[in-house]
Parts: sequence; C-alpha cells; structure tokens
Amino acid sequence: MRAKIFEIPNKLVVEWESDAKVIIDTWTTYFVSLDEFREAVMIHGVNYAKANNAQAWIVDSHKATGVFSPEIQKFIESDVFPTFAKIGIKYFMTINSDDAVTRLSINQYSTKVGPHGLKLLKGDSVEGAIAWLKKNT
Repeated sequence: MRAKIFEIPNKLVVEWESDAKVIIDTWTTYFVSLDEFREAVMIHGVNYAKANNAQAWIVDSHKATGVFSPEIQKFIESDVFPTFAKIGIKYFMTINSDDAVTRLSINQYSTKVGPHGLKLLKGDSVEGAIAWLKKNT
C-alpha cells in the first residue's frame, strides 16, 4: 500500500510503500534548492523511513529533467548516504531518466553509495524495483 509523505509541487513526490518497506522519491525536475532537498529527504523521508524500519530507498527519475547543483551532490555524499546507512537502509535503487544530462547526474551521485555500505541497484521501473525487494528481502 502506497501513501504520500511529502511533496514539493511540480518537482518531487515522496511516498511510502508499506508492502516493501521502501521510500519512493519521484522527481520531475532536479532544479531544487538545497533547503527544499534537505526538507524532503532528510526531514520527511528519513524520519518516516526510520520510524517504519525502511529497508530501501527508490529514486524514480524516469521523467526528471535537470541536474542537482554541485552543493546538493556534495550533500548527498556527505550527509544523505551516511544517514541512510545509519537508519538501516540497505538498498539504494535508481530508476533512470529519459534525459541524458539528468542520467549523468544520477550516475554521478549514485556511485557514492558503496563506501557507506549501501547496495546500488538500477531498474527500469518502480514496480520492478518493488517486486525485486519483495522477492529478495
């Protein structure tokens, strides 16, 4: 069962999928401020994930455009991934963008998960990622 946790209108929807214990970030644009990003991910997403024993975090960017600022990319590496590991997230799953520039951005920050003990998985759809989680965890 899926429930919306938070939204940045026309940019991001953050949801919880209880059947797979996963947070799903569905992006439509990566043109967000660090404050918007921090509130969505580190406050709403992380708090919900921690309270509900999330095992995975899916970033669905298949319709996203743009790139995260260098400031946000550094923040992801220095704060987000260590926090994910600390609260028990085991899998960081990406659904890549149709936009080539956005795809490069996703590939750049997602390669930083390994040093924090997270397993990076890439998929074609959120539904496929959830099915994988249900089968393999």
